[in-house]
Amino acid sequence: MPLVTDRSYLHYQYADSEKLRIRLDAHRLYSERTDNFMEWVLDQLDPQPGERIADIGCGHGVYHPCLARRGARIVAVDASLGMLAETSAAARRDALPVLALQSNAEHLPLADGCCDRLMANHMLYHVPDKIAALREMGRVVKAGGRLVFTTNSADNGARMTQLHAEAAAELGLHADSRSLIADFTLESGEPLVRSLFPNAELVIRNDAFLFPTADAFLAYYASMRIDALMDGRADGSQRAALIEIVGRKAQAIIAAEGVLRMSKAVGCFVVEK
Repeated sequence: MPLVTDRSYLHYQYADSEKLRIRLDAHRLYSERTDNFMEWVLDQLDPQPGERIADIGCGHGVYHPCLARRGARIVAVDASLGMLAETSAAARRDALPVLALQSNAEHLPLADGCCDRLMANHMLYHVPDKIAALREMGRVVKAGGRLVFTTNSADNGARMTQLHAEAAAELGLHADSRSLIADFTLESGEPLVRSLFPNAELVIRNDAFLFPTADAFLAYYASMRIDALMDGRADGSQRAALIEIVGRKAQAIIAAEGVLRMSKAVGCFVVEK
């Protein structure tokens, strides 16, 4: 079973927002593009004042302040109770119009056509039954509404994948060099989305990381890719050795090139109902 749909690994990743925040911080601090990614996503969604917006796989609610500034009312759905607790706490603290609901994406606790727009950002690759989830998302958005599904390209982070494979080989291990999100990339997700929403438009955003130090790169690497192994030890005891080797390789790249540049193309499937 792929890591990104394994229940125990998802609990390890998303019982709280610690590891997700590491990745979000990396995007905020080290992106080559200087325009705000979340605002770019919301430009694709185009929420209007007073509309009800469903945020499926909401995590700790990172998009909610941006949505609130645009006048939206938010229905936040996530499978993780820990994430929803953080979402609700942030909404209370900042007086955001958020209703938080615990559910998986295949069985949304929402009425037909109750939302004006819906977004599912970087989450469909975690869903075992993607077709069921896409149908549910389409069901809860009213006619004339809009849906946005965001994901990465298959070669997103390819340089990190290569360094990880080299480090694993030095330890006599075998890296899983497939995309961690192979089941729902921009490339593999397109036929799935179009099978239900033939009018879906794909909007691509090209970008890259510019990591100035090995430590900055290692924090991102250790938050998920480090565990992509065909034969990793269940106790994770190989992680320290992998970090040492990958850190050495990253430092050599930075010494030679000034920064460690790593491409990260991303995109949205935009659906008009």
